[in-house]
Amino acid sequence: MRKVENIPLDTELLGLFQALSETQSLTLAANRQGMSQAGASRALSKLRTIFNDNLFNKSGYGMQSTSRAKALAPRVIAILHELERLTEPDEFKPAGLTRTLYIGAVDNGVFSILSCVLKELFRQAPNARLEILPIGDDLCSNLKYGRMDLAIFPLLTMPPDFHEINLFETTYACVVRKGHPLSHYADKGQAPTFEEINQYRRMQITVHDGKQEQGYAIDEGAYAHPLAQDIAMSVPYFLAAPFILAETDFVLTLPRQTALRFAELAQLVVLPYPCDSTSFHTRLIWHHRVHYDPAIQWLRGLFTQCAEKMAEKHKQQLDRETAVALE
Repeated sequence: MRKVENIPLDTELLGLFQALSETQSLTLAANRQGMSQAGASRALSKLRTIFNDNLFNKSGYGMQSTSRAKALAPRVIAILHELERLTEPDEFKPAGLTRTLYIGAVDNGVFSILSCVLKELFRQAPNARLEILPIGDDLCSNLKYGRMDLAIFPLLTMPPDFHEINLFETTYACVVRKGHPLSHYADKGQAPTFEEINQYRRMQITVHDGKQEQGYAIDEGAYAHPLAQDIAMSVPYFLAAPFILAETDFVLTLPRQTALRFAELAQLVVLPYPCDSTSFHTRLIWHHRVHYDPAIQWLRGLFTQCAEKMAEKHKQQLDRETAVALE
């Protein structure tokens, strides 16, 4: 394939490239870009000529990216984001924001943290768009090259060109169904012992940590001295857990804020955890690329405001449990 120098590389072509990278379908990419199928085919032909590569090859499941396209994708996305920001006013006003904000989160982050931010986000910026992206083993490159603006994640050690905010500190809690043999501890404000907990089979949530393909168990930091556990069931989604717990005698270990929200969703009881369980911070992380971006600075402020409210609510709940235990 011979490269032709006089074909201009414009935002329409770059936009189609991004859409093809994300959808792996010429039809879906054309629809996203508001192009006809024929127009998208012509644009792809131009892209192939400009980059002297097929970029996307037909497969049984759509269009498969070549290694060249995979290497180009984060750079193209970063360029499009920078071009989008060129049209933003010098003085940032959320009311004028029309861009798409990209946030990486597992479903627990959406459920327990991001949901708190949404109302205020769209009140101040009614024309903004928000896209939630799954967290996988490409988390750092997604943040660095512009596929994500921010991510909610607790445990990953970040490289030096990244920034982070500790949104709030939390501990672990045990969750069981109402009527579970351990549930009477909640009425007393007392914690069962590890030996009592381990009499029951465990449910476990396993998610990706942005580095290990196999992911990590959400409760693996719950013990100063990990014990052998009888794992009856492992799921990759937080929001499936409360409804399974309500029908079983399984025990689930979760961050305390999430456990309290789960108890609101289903017939569940939150138990104080044994005293030697460890605490950790839920963090907001981002690359230096967007550190001074006014829109992202504003968005980070919404998260910190939300975290302060959640921390106060958590403190009030702990005070109530302490009062019950002292009665």
